[in-house]
Amino acid sequence: MAHTIHRNFMSQEEAEAAHGALLAAGFPANALKLAPHRAREQSTTVSAVDNIFNSLTPDDVDRTDERRPRPVALLSVDTLDDEQREQAESILQRHNAIDA
Repeated sequence: MAHTIHRNFMSQEEAEAAHGALLAAGFPANALKLAPHRAREQSTTVSAVDNIFNSLTPDDVDRTDERRPRPVALLSVDTLDDEQREQAESILQRHNAIDA
């Protein structure tokens, strides 16, 4: 059964390596889509909410003031059957993919 897998990557290099490994394993180029994440501009409302929450939490105790790392790329893979899906999952895991 056809299925599309979506996985995030914390580095562009890992995403590109996974893309190359999928191509080397025989996945057609039109079955793969590598898309970089774009940083969104922060709106005034979001900034205000962030400031409120930051003022309500201790600074160094719970490390809430540190920004969490965000994924930098999304790789989507169209698979035709379960065997191909498992092969793609294995390749993606080897390149440190995380669930989207």
